Amino acid sequence: MASVDSAIAIILVYGAVGGAIYALISLGFTLIFGVARLLNLVYGALYMVVGYTIYALAVQDGVSIYAAAAVAIAIAIGVGTVSFLLFVRRNPDPIRFMIGTLLIALFLQYYFSYAFQGEAGYIIPGLIPNTSILVMGVSISQLSLLAAGVSVIMVVTLYIWVERTGSGRVLRATASDPETAALFGISPGRVALLVIVLSSALIGLAAVLVVPTGEVTPTMWTGPFIIAFVVAIVGGLGKFLWTLPAAFLVSFSQVTAQYYIPYDVTDLVAFAVAIVFILTLPRGMGGIWEAHRVG
Repeated sequence: MASVDSAIAIILVYGAVGGAIYALISLGFTLIFGVARLLNLVYGALYMVVGYTIYALAVQDGVSIYAAAAVAIAIAIGVGTVSFLLFVRRNPDPIRFMIGTLLIALFLQYYFSYAFQGEAGYIIPGLIPNTSILVMGVSISQLSLLAAGVSVIMVVTLYIWVERTGSGRVLRATASDPETAALFGISPGRVALLVIVLSSALIGLAAVLVVPTGEVTPTMWTGPFIIAFVVAIVGGLGKFLWTLPAAFLVSFSQVTAQYYIPYDVTDLVAFAVAIVFILTLPRGMGGIWEAHRVG
C-alpha cells in the first residue's frame, strides 16, 4: 500500500481527470433529456460508431487522423439525427423513441461484430501521442489530460451559451415548459433536433479523445452509456448544468473504492451511487439546489 500522500495524489489526479472525462461523455445525454425529455439509448452506440469509423479510415485506409475524426463525428451526428427523425418526428412518443434507439444500438453492436470479425479489440491513433507524464507524481496519459481539458472548456462554453445567449434562453424555455414555449412561436421539435445534433457531436468528440486510450470492440458502447446514465441520475435528470459536479462525484467515488479494493469494482460503485441517489435524493444534485433556493 502506498503512503497516505501518494494515495491522496493518486485519488486526486485520477478522480479529477476521470470526472472531467465523464462530464464530456455525459453532457449530451443529459442535454437531450433536459430539453426533449427523451432517453436516447443509441447515445452510447455513437461512441462505438466513432471508434470503428476512425479504425476503418485511419488504420485500414491510411487517412489522416484529423480527417478521420471529422468524418467519424459527422457520421455520429447523422446516426443520432436519423434515430430522432425515425422515432420522434412523426410520432413523438418517448417510450417508442427509447425502445427504437435501444434496437438501433443493438443493431450497430451486432453489425460491427460481424463486419470487424467478432470481439477482437482494435487500437486507434489519438490526436496527440498517447504518452504519459507525471502530475503530482502520478503517471497519466496526455490523451486523458487533453480529454479532461476539452471537457472543462465544453462545459464552460455550454454554460455560457445556455445562460447568456438568446438561443440558450430558448433552450431553457423549451426545457422548462415546451407547451408555453410553443405559444411564443418556439418549435420544441426544432429545438429537440438541434439538441440531438449537439449531443451527438459531443459524444463523438468524447470518443475521438477517449477511445484511443482503450480498445475498439462491439460492446464498448455500454461503458459510456452506463456513465452517462449514472451521471444524469446523480446530477438530476435533465439538469445538464449539474453534469460536471455529478461526474466528479461519480469519478472520485470509483477511484477511491478502486484504490482500496483489489478488484474491478468501478461499474458496481457507479450503480451503487445511482441507487443511493434514487432512494434518498431522487431529484439529484440539481434538484437539491433548486429546492434550497426556493426554500
